[in-house]
Amino acid sequence: MDSTLAEVHYTLAGIKSWTDWDWKGGETEFLRAIELNPNYPDPRAYYSHLLNMLGRPKEAMAQIERALELDPLNALFQAIYGMDLMYARRYDDAIALLRNTLKTSPNDLVALSTLRSAFHMKHMYDEALDVWKASYAARGDQEAQDALARGFKDDGYRGALQRVAEMLVARSRKTYVSPWQIGTLYTRAGKNDEALDWLEKAYQAHDQNMPYLSVDPIFDTMRDDTRFQALLRRMNLR
Repeated sequence: MDSTLAEVHYTLAGIKSWTDWDWKGGETEFLRAIELNPNYPDPRAYYSHLLNMLGRPKEAMAQIERALELDPLNALFQAIYGMDLMYARRYDDAIALLRNTLKTSPNDLVALSTLRSAFHMKHMYDEALDVWKASYAARGDQEAQDALARGFKDDGYRGALQRVAEMLVARSRKTYVSPWQIGTLYTRAGKNDEALDWLEKAYQAHDQNMPYLSVDPIFDTMRDDTRFQALLRRMNLR
């Protein structure tokens, strides 16, 4: 009803990008939102992620840095910036930023999930495990916390993540669990075949996280796998 509202184009951009996987349409809507209100930080923050997914990291950094100039105390934007730093493989910078973010927002789930990934990529597994525990505590998921503890006792860090993945597979038989969540746990546990099985399920479910396949460093060990490459092609991300 009002095509001049930046907020409307920002909403459309999110739908086209993460729900429809329409990369061109999403970018058009992000740019229109920014054009209509250059001082509106939200579309800039999320546009940075789309740009990273499309392999344009310099443009992505320019957008998230401008978003933070406009709203420097926004914990969500800081966490989004942390993700962009992760995608740039700037793990130390991501860790420093996210630790600072969590000082004032200790239960921020986006910051926690990104920090545990940064520690994982640095092979700082003790620190990563601590953040996994904090993440599930923030969600109030005692079953996941217990699975982490049992898995770690039996087979260390990767065993802990595999045990949580197996627990979530069992849970998924009774209630909905994001297949992406299971797939990424198996990925970090080094179980690539199981990971790809669940990422395929995530593709079939049109999981909104799937566009991050193209850029998230946790998948770097699978990028030469033909099944992984096929997923990217089906999503028009390569």
